[in-house]
Amino acid sequence: MVDIDRPALARSPKLQCRDGARPRVLFAEDSENARVLTSALLRWMGCEVDAVEDGEQALTQARRSAYDLILLDIEMPVMDGLIAARSIRALGGPAGSTPLMALSAFLADSKRCSSWQEIFDLALAKPAGRDELRSAVARMLDRSRRAA
Repeated sequence: MVDIDRPALARSPKLQCRDGARPRVLFAEDSENARVLTSALLRWMGCEVDAVEDGEQALTQARRSAYDLILLDIEMPVMDGLIAARSIRALGGPAGSTPLMALSAFLADSKRCSSWQEIFDLALAKPAGRDELRSAVARMLDRSRRAA
C-alpha cells in the first residue's frame, strides 16, 4: 500500500501546467481501493482528476474532455488499458497526442511490455510509491508542455 505522508506532500510544490493551471488527469482503474488512493495522491500533488472504472469509460471521457495526462491500468474489465490506449491514440487531435501512462502490476511480462512501449509514453509498476508516481506524472506533464 502507498503511504500518504501528508506533511511531506504539503511541502512538495504542486504540479502545474505551463499556464499555472492545475493539470487535468484522466485515471482509469478497476480496483476501487487503488482508484480512490491514487486519485487522492494525484489531488494532493495539485492535479484535477477524473477517475473511471474501465477503458471504455476512459475512451468516452477522452472524447469529451481535454486532459494533460491519461493514466491507465492495463488489466481492466469491459476494455483493457492497452485497447483503450490504442483507441485514444486513434482519436487523433489533442486527445490522440495526450501523454499516456500505463500503471500495471504486470510490467514483468516482456511479451506484453513490448506492445505497451509502442503505445504508452511511460509505464509504471504497481504499487507505485508517492515519490515515484509524482516524478512520473511530472515527466509526463513536461512532455505535454513541450508538445504544446
